[in-house]
Amino acid sequence: APAIKIPSDPLRSQPVMAQMSAWSGSDKADQTSTPTSSRAAVRRRALRSDCDTPIAGRARPRRSMPWAQLKRRTAAFIERCVESKPFVIFGIMLTVWALCGDDIRLLCTHKTDDVYFDAAVIFCIFFFSVEVILSCLGKSDYFMSFFFGLDVISTITLFLDLTWVADLLMQSGGEEGGAEADKARSSKTARAGARIGRVVRVIRLFRIVKLFKAAQNSRWTARRSKGKLSRVPRRNSDCDDPAMWDDEPEEQHADVQTRESMVGKELSTLTTQRTILLVLGMLFVLPLLSTDGVTTTLAGAEYGADEVQQTFEQMLSGRGNRSDYESTVLKYMYYHNWFVGASGGCPRVNSGCAFSKYSQVFWIGVTGDEDSLPFYATQAKLSAETVQNWNTAATVQDDMYNYGTMPDGVLSALSSGWDVECESRGRLFRGVSLLGLGHVDPVIECPGNLRRLEIEHFSARATMPTMPNSTGSMITFAFFFDLRPYNQEEAFRNILKTVFVCIVLCVASLNFSKDAHALVLSPVEQMITKVEAIRDDPLVALKMSEDELKREELLKVQAQETKRSGWGQSLWRRLFQTEKGELMETVILEKTIIKLGSLLALGFGQAGVNIVRNNMSGGSSAHVDAMIEGSRVDCIIGSARIRNFSTATEVLQGKVMTFVNQVAEIVHGIVDQYGGSVNRNSGETFLVVWRDEGHKDAEVTKLAEMSVVAFARVTAAVHSSDILCEYRSHPGLLQRLGRSYRVHLSFGLHHGWAIEGAVGSEFKIDASYVSPNVSIAASLEHATKLYGVGILVSSAVVALCGQDFAAHLRLLDKVLIRGSNTPLEIFCFDLDYTQLKVVSSNTSHPWNNQQRRLAKKLFDLYKKHKWTSSRTMCEVIEETVPELVRMRHPYTIEFAQYWNMGYRNYADGEWQVARRLFTFTRTMLSAKDKSQLGEDGPSDALLRYMRAYDFVAPTGWQGVRDLDVEVDSLALG
Repeated sequence: APAIKIPSDPLRSQPVMAQMSAWSGSDKADQTSTPTSSRAAVRRRALRSDCDTPIAGRARPRRSMPWAQLKRRTAAFIERCVESKPFVIFGIMLTVWALCGDDIRLLCTHKTDDVYFDAAVIFCIFFFSVEVILSCLGKSDYFMSFFFGLDVISTITLFLDLTWVADLLMQSGGEEGGAEADKARSSKTARAGARIGRVVRVIRLFRIVKLFKAAQNSRWTARRSKGKLSRVPRRNSDCDDPAMWDDEPEEQHADVQTRESMVGKELSTLTTQRTILLVLGMLFVLPLLSTDGVTTTLAGAEYGADEVQQTFEQMLSGRGNRSDYESTVLKYMYYHNWFVGASGGCPRVNSGCAFSKYSQVFWIGVTGDEDSLPFYATQAKLSAETVQNWNTAATVQDDMYNYGTMPDGVLSALSSGWDVECESRGRLFRGVSLLGLGHVDPVIECPGNLRRLEIEHFSARATMPTMPNSTGSMITFAFFFDLRPYNQEEAFRNILKTVFVCIVLCVASLNFSKDAHALVLSPVEQMITKVEAIRDDPLVALKMSEDELKREELLKVQAQETKRSGWGQSLWRRLFQTEKGELMETVILEKTIIKLGSLLALGFGQAGVNIVRNNMSGGSSAHVDAMIEGSRVDCIIGSARIRNFSTATEVLQGKVMTFVNQVAEIVHGIVDQYGGSVNRNSGETFLVVWRDEGHKDAEVTKLAEMSVVAFARVTAAVHSSDILCEYRSHPGLLQRLGRSYRVHLSFGLHHGWAIEGAVGSEFKIDASYVSPNVSIAASLEHATKLYGVGILVSSAVVALCGQDFAAHLRLLDKVLIRGSNTPLEIFCFDLDYTQLKVVSSNTSHPWNNQQRRLAKKLFDLYKKHKWTSSRTMCEVIEETVPELVRMRHPYTIEFAQYWNMGYRNYADGEWQVARRLFTFTRTMLSAKDKSQLGEDGPSDALLRYMRAYDFVAPTGWQGVRDLDVEVDSLALG
């Protein structure tokens, strides 16, 4: 007899490893030297090089113009700068200053400080102008929009805060030309100036729009960074499982508002326009429609000016005396005593005085013909004795209205010559100032030392003739009142009014459409976000459905706890909380979208992701283009089949669907745990895919090992399931298939490329994988019946596995199979399912949504743990999973040694020696009562093949057999 060839390492057969290391050379001769650990990377690079090779006659796509790219990038950069946090904060600060700066100027400073405020206003004009220009360049929808117009108006209104512009407006609005101006009442000038000031202040409120926009942008930023729907807190309830109510944060795939929707943007813009126009329109129009309170009665200052003018004229004409004139002037001056108004209170308690008024006289003189002014000013001065007597009398006065006293310096100024010449509004005045002696700060010698808004001018209606031979205008008395207390009070109130308008516009208007947002807009935006998430990744709809179910269950528990609350909480809920009745249409539509997305994910699976994404990306058209071009992917392809399915269908009839779904639940669940996805169910067969694109070499190795372990776990779960165990006692199945019948699945695994896409027509499509490698996986599964094993794995998958894991796979044969141009080595993963016992799945918990969701959550945790765990798949099959350890127990090292020796002689053509060894291994397991399977299937299969040639290797035997005919006969059988 020929000598028996024994490998150097009986445990890990050298021929097996040698064939594994030389596998890549079976495809291409130039890949024989590629290490096993990097073969997956080599295959992916080859695919990329094939795809990147330019096709003859096809022009390369034109790149976009550099100018267009530069323009887009510049616009994007400008938009980021304009919307950046520092830019927005600085703009808000300048806006607040633009709103209140002029009032702060009037409230806290003097005219000499106006130049600094003008510089600040010019800087604000520059900044806001730059902002408008940058927004036009960076934002496509800004130019000529509503906010563009308001920004331009608010920037233009800043010019009104420039002091010289305000003075021009006051001068043009408060003076009348010609001789009529001299005869007009000076109060009209004051009323016109006050009206113009009010209009300017209202126009300034347009700048509040900037604050409104900033508040609105911050609102959307907050919505983007934080989910709109808050998570219901954990509660100690009567739930079936406390693990259901954990505090782990949920992944809100569709509840987080990532950007403002077009519907929300349009509604927000329209609401903003109407709110702003309503508020500003009321503020602008209502003051114009009101009657000016100054016109209701004659002012005392006007009447007193006429009295002074009349007594002075009578004194000069001889119809009156000087004492009457001086008494009239002093009465006028003391009645509007500036020093009493500035003292902070009246001289006597419970009496009237000048303190109750906001304006007091501070300058008195005459105006008119310049040649006549010295003469009349000299005649108008008061005697020192009369002034002193008046001041002394005012000291002891105790009447209903008390005049109060003046400082000694002021008394001396009134009795001295009125020789201070001042020019105001193009006219020359000669008189005396009560605030020009250094006893107040600042010193005010002329009315021009104050702002136009801070003075009020009163002149007598009657006039006096000029000097002889004079061509000037008539002479009149002029009195200037200090309006600074009034302006300061008005400025303070304007700041309060600005704050109030900001609150109304920026806070109330944000809640103006709260109901519309809550009932319509927010649900619509959530639906849009969910649709976009499903468009990007259709499989995420399943996660949305789980989160929605969890939320519903939590709300039910919360409602039950609320019902069990005390009477106080119940009363509060009835009074202040809205009872939820029927679901609104928006909620129903949102849940419908989630259901449709879940059905898409379940129906199309991983292979249909591109189909759904490409058709949902074009929102402008309702056209459905299902026949899109497929994409080439690298993957591990698995084929699973339920044995004796035809007979089971005939026996079970209508219940066969329940039977298939029971098996599918096991297959789908375990495959998903181990990183795979079930693509297609065709009655008895399941097409399973593990995509290795995007994974590193070490991850691809783990993925290949997980695919083998997944099918092993499916085998264990099927044979230990108490539900599927019931079919072992089904009378019809026992009669047709024998008393040893049990539900069993066989599997085939292969690695290669496949085209992922739609298969079908415009009437019906299926998302699937098309490739010769799919046929190879199916042929391997059919060959399991020939070899009498449950799992067959091609050398393409074994080459991706680690050496330690590959040592657990038994090399069965090297065959030619349909779909492959080169011979493939096939391996089996030995499992004895007769070693398993049925495990009861009875539980006290009813199977409801809570339990289903808990099971899905545990599945996800197991899936994540399996992928991230440092535990190898070798440890899983050797130690971790008891079912796998028990099923592999009969296949000892001794059995492996004999098989490896037999296969080595079989491959080398020493069939007589191989016959002796395979005859021994065929009965080796059953002889030692280690297995109830009986004879070893692979040993019997090779013996049958060699028997057809009388155990003599054919001429030219290379260790390769043609398996196509035998597999076809098994498939047909």
